[in-house]
Amino acid sequence: MNQPDPSPLILQEISLYQELLECLEQESQALAAAQEERILSLAASKEEILGRLLEIKKGQTEPTPGAGDAALEQDLARLRRQVAVRNLRNREIISASLEVIQEFIGQFLPPGPGLYKEGGRVDPGSGRTLFHRQA
Repeated sequence: MNQPDPSPLILQEISLYQELLECLEQESQALAAAQEERILSLAASKEEILGRLLEIKKGQTEPTPGAGDAALEQDLARLRRQVAVRNLRNREIISASLEVIQEFIGQFLPPGPGLYKEGGRVDPGSGRTLFHRQA
């Protein structure tokens, strides 16, 4: 029994998702090693891959999977889930890194105006209880 040939668009899409998955894995390693140039290079690669995926999506008509396409559709769905998980993991790494950077920069900022407002009053909720304890 001959199975119908799988759709070339599905094969192309699977290939691009595999490429994107590899790119995200490399990005994760570059983020962990703080390799700035590599991170920027991988961002450009991801953008290019996503552009090609978008072109495939634009070229697709109504999906009419054949008998041979069911397994490929499952592979494609699995790859999409893996891409989403790795992308979320990388986003969390980036967010945590940005928080650390923000805290570090905060150490160099001048101190705020303090507890007192004009007229010698303490701003409500700005440590008034601390002021009373110290007084």
